[in-house]
Amino acid sequence: MAKLARAALIQVKAESSYGVDPTIAGTDALLCRSLTVTPLESDTVSRDLIRSYLGNSEQLLALTRVSVQIEVEIAGSGTGGTASRIDSLLKACGMASTVTSSAVTGSSQAGSSGSITLASGSSAVDDYYNGMQVTITSGTGNAHKGLIVDYVGSTKVATVKPITATFVPGASSGYSIAANVGYVPVSSSFGSVAIQYNNDGIEHKILGARGSYSLNLAVGEMPSITFDLTGLYTEPTDTTADTAAYSAQATPVLFKQGNTVASSFCGFDAAAIQSFSVDMANEVTARELVGTDKSVILTNRQPTGEAVIETPTIAAKNFFSQATSDTTGLVSLQHGTTAGNIVSILCPTVDITNPSYSESDGISMLNIPFTPVPSSGNDEIKLTFS
Repeated sequence: MAKLARAALIQVKAESSYGVDPTIAGTDALLCRSLTVTPLESDTVSRDLIRSYLGNSEQLLALTRVSVQIEVEIAGSGTGGTASRIDSLLKACGMASTVTSSAVTGSSQAGSSGSITLASGSSAVDDYYNGMQVTITSGTGNAHKGLIVDYVGSTKVATVKPITATFVPGASSGYSIAANVGYVPVSSSFGSVAIQYNNDGIEHKILGARGSYSLNLAVGEMPSITFDLTGLYTEPTDTTADTAAYSAQATPVLFKQGNTVASSFCGFDAAAIQSFSVDMANEVTARELVGTDKSVILTNRQPTGEAVIETPTIAAKNFFSQATSDTTGLVSLQHGTTAGNIVSILCPTVDITNPSYSESDGISMLNIPFTPVPSSGNDEIKLTFS
């Protein structure tokens, strides 16, 4: 019987022990926009025999593995403080999470335009609240909202990019920081996932998968995150697909004015953005050595990004001068405005390189490549789902 290409099911679950099947169920089903599975990759070794006749030599397969590319819509879980379905995939791509399960409330010690001094009992850890949405709930600036892009633990001062027209709290303003799940890179103790791919009754199970991801947001399109993963090969079987139970993936919203807020690019808050992308560019290696188990490991990351904006005047923002002076800046944006379906992207320190011109609808555009760099370490990007 012919197999239907669209009758495919992908399921993903975090492994508690590397390469050990965590028992995948229908509730681990993942909604995705596109899916490419290379069920068998290997290094081919030819015996290259010298014989008394012509012809090929036997080909041997070494370091067998599986590659999977999954494109998923960028969206929250539907509930603030609850991880979305892609949680395990992010962790398998070198990220770690911190969960703020309920809103953090307090009364400000001071405030001004784009700044709020949080309550004295707030975290003493620098950057702790970065990427989180704060709302003024009473007093001066009531109903103002913003995205925290910097936080100094010793002073409790948070720098905020407005989501509403302005963000101007005062002393004793009540505030609420939304429940969220935040992700930052790590340099050790990487997670891994098991992936179950059912191709209309042919089931492939990929264990020990790790990889990299890229974010892609363009005006008028669904923003997406693409995971490129490599895992350990196991023999496929004829198996009926599980009954899928999709959850923790809210309906996404288009990347457009009103849905995407608190955008700032290297000190330029008035940028008219056409597209924005970040590639984490993790280096992934599959290894098979004598005396040890096969594994897939992450050995480095070199993230890059690019923003395409309407070309500003030099007086408004001189990106060419910033590139040549090697001055760093901050990049931020928040996509979505409904609790449970808000995703913020924050790169606190970026170098921009080689701005160039392009054209869209007869309008001059500026393509600005950038490189996120760590400051204190493992802080070059933060993704926050609120």
